Amino acid sequence: MKVKDLLKGLDYFCKDKNLLEIEINDISFDTRDIKEDSIFVCNKGVNYDTHNDIERLKNDSRIKVIITEKSYDFQTVVVKDGRKALALICKNLFLNGYTPKLIGITGTNGKTTTCYLIDHILSFANIKTARLGTINYKIDDEIYPAPTTTPSPYDLYKMISKAKNKGCSNVVMEVSSHALDQSRVFGLTYDYAVYTNLSGDHLDYHESIDDYFKAKSRLFHEYLNGYAIINIDDSYGEKLRESLENKNNCLTYSFNSNNANIFVKSYDKGLEKSFVLFELDGRELEVETKLVGKHNIYNLMASILVAYKYGIDLEQIKKAIVSFENVPGRLDKIVHNNIYVFIDYAHTDDALKNVLQSLLPFKKRRIITLFGCGGDRDKTKRPRMAKVAEEYSDLVVVTSDNPRNEDPQSIINDILKGFDDNSKVIVEVDRRRAIEIALGNALEGDIVLIAGKGHEDYQLIKGIKYHFDDKEEVLRFFGKI
Repeated sequence: MKVKDLLKGLDYFCKDKNLLEIEINDISFDTRDIKEDSIFVCNKGVNYDTHNDIERLKNDSRIKVIITEKSYDFQTVVVKDGRKALALICKNLFLNGYTPKLIGITGTNGKTTTCYLIDHILSFANIKTARLGTINYKIDDEIYPAPTTTPSPYDLYKMISKAKNKGCSNVVMEVSSHALDQSRVFGLTYDYAVYTNLSGDHLDYHESIDDYFKAKSRLFHEYLNGYAIINIDDSYGEKLRESLENKNNCLTYSFNSNNANIFVKSYDKGLEKSFVLFELDGRELEVETKLVGKHNIYNLMASILVAYKYGIDLEQIKKAIVSFENVPGRLDKIVHNNIYVFIDYAHTDDALKNVLQSLLPFKKRRIITLFGCGGDRDKTKRPRMAKVAEEYSDLVVVTSDNPRNEDPQSIINDILKGFDDNSKVIVEVDRRRAIEIALGNALEGDIVLIAGKGHEDYQLIKGIKYHFDDKEEVLRFFGKI
């Protein structure tokens, strides 16, 4: 594709017009991965600005043209924003006019389950769909690893291109605050945008909770041309709804407010399955679900609203929900000798609270909670997670999560500041040993929650990625593998 075609939709300055006629085969944006006959897009990253490498880049024969935010006396095209330019160039190369229906889900918690649910309901209705999110990327029936919740513009548009090639008419995806702040989804227009909730997380990246909210809101104010679907039980959700110019295209969900488009009339909960009676725009909808907990009822409501606006028959929606199995690493259940073990990704205080509140009604004897906190991430949530674990648990095991480049004991010390009573707290830095301690303390009738990593099958320690899977450790302890 010619450079001028890659730059469609961009404001740019090019001194040498001959550059615009050069044929380009690929896009490069990382000096560690330069492709043959490529256009290199310089941009300011979080930790590094590739404009610093300009002298090396101009002498690399693999690069035909360089996109920069500054003017140079060689083969450059100047743009105002390198990040946005990268996204739009990727879109032009990979999509070439393909415009699937896009569903974006943002919020602190619930994005993954809601994404899975929407994908399942649409697929159940024979609508070919791609799914992009935290656990993996699914293009129709093919699965790809997911390095990040929302991939880089290059990987994102390449995945959407794969969806095009597989005949998918829809893409449902999690949209992180980082992705919105870094313009990774620039160039996309969403037909549906779902807001789940907002609580303290990523405050190592965002300056404040309000800054975090503003990043999330960009999905609705800058990228949406369709329906906004918002949880109005969340205070920031109500704030978001009020900020929308087109409130006619805003659909709301709530656990008990009959002002919402969908709300809960009755809820018969269980560990094996639950029955929920919703009211949806004046119509009753009773569903059976294997999902556990109130937080999952919110995820169901968001998913039902999307499917409802797609025009999927309510009976078909009900059948799809009944057939939906649990999401990997989200209240993943293992039962052994009447001990219920749940593995969950909850890694914020709000998510941990939601999960523990969901398990509390089923407590026969004790709840034992194991958790840690990731290194090089938001430190403010560490003591908050301790307070939640202490409030809802009879025994707490504090351990490592992904310490990354931090000292694991230092992370644990931050967590311990949140406990009022350390008498029911066990500290074990080694996560494998900690799981053995939690399960070894469990007796018949106990519930054990192993929180923080969920579907992850690794630990990150001092820059090295080690294989580690909470579920494998539980099964090994019980002699099931």
